[in-house]
Amino acid sequence: MIQTSTLAPLTVIGVMSGTSADGIDACIISTDGIGATRTGIRGSFSYRPDIQRAIVAARSDPSSWLAEPNRREALITAITEDHAAAVLALAAKTDMPIDLIGFHGQTVYHNPTARRTIQLGNGMMLAQITGIDTVYDFRQADMEAGGEGAPLAPIYHQMLATDAGLFLPVLFLNLGGVANVSLIEQGRLTGCDIGPANGLIDEYCQTRLGVSFDMDGARAATGIIDHSFVEQALQHPFFTTVGPRSLDRATFADLLDDPRIANAPAEDALASLTEVTARAVQLYIELSGTALTQLILSGGGTKNNYLRHRIKAHLPAEITCITADEAGFDSAMMEAELIAYLAARKCAQLPSTFPQTTRTSSPQICGVIAKAPRV
Repeated sequence: MIQTSTLAPLTVIGVMSGTSADGIDACIISTDGIGATRTGIRGSFSYRPDIQRAIVAARSDPSSWLAEPNRREALITAITEDHAAAVLALAAKTDMPIDLIGFHGQTVYHNPTARRTIQLGNGMMLAQITGIDTVYDFRQADMEAGGEGAPLAPIYHQMLATDAGLFLPVLFLNLGGVANVSLIEQGRLTGCDIGPANGLIDEYCQTRLGVSFDMDGARAATGIIDHSFVEQALQHPFFTTVGPRSLDRATFADLLDDPRIANAPAEDALASLTEVTARAVQLYIELSGTALTQLILSGGGTKNNYLRHRIKAHLPAEITCITADEAGFDSAMMEAELIAYLAARKCAQLPSTFPQTTRTSSPQICGVIAKAPRV
């Protein structure tokens, strides 16, 4: 798709916290909504511990936890304050004037079937605290137009592939709470969620082992995969669905209650849960029918060496699998960069989601602009 922008390049701070709520990633890029240039100014910032615990509680039971208005508003305010602290800390690292903030908010629930998605945070408040215009609420316009509200990344991944001159077709695979892909072909852009990624593994570690995650996939690497469990898990109709689709982090949570997981040694359970993600990647590639030559991995899952090993084990020999860092990108900041990029696209009145990426009825210009108070 050929696009032009009349927007002069903006200096934008993107802030993003994934469903794991393990912190806020922030970076500064220069972008006109078409191309983008990294400034190298970036950082990761922790939530206050009590706020992180509240987010996890809200994510675990959103309907009841968020039903109490005062508790909900207090959490929205706290999330916004922590994002504002991240923005101001990052802005203090440079003399460049910041034109715009891209603010995704904290996802605690996503159900496209019910046309419901919840990203906690107050864009107006963030603009007021920081004094910087803020673009927020990136998913709602897409869902109101019949879309899934996710994934948001394909248009950004297409820009990265174009600017880097990558040989097409190329597949970007983001391993966050769920796994989502952007398939960039000559003249065609598609995207979707494809299955669980870190979400199931982390949930098992947190609820059964009392640790945040399986460091480097070290425990899973010593386990034995229960292939009967994996094959049954992959019978879920989601895995054979083609076209745009999206997931909530909790979509496959019932797999953790399967006796073959609940009663297994931790190492075996983790190996089996990891294998579900690896096989989901394999199934997507087979169903896509695309003659891929390169797969680029990003997101927190790239730190899980065992997960990367299992993904590679199921790839055809002709597909090269590398990390975003190895491709010359910044894996840790790709989602923060994405949000900054989408904020600029909103200002340039350029669409960010498309029928072939989210199932929306038509290309959608995503986000709401909150103007900062003018002195």
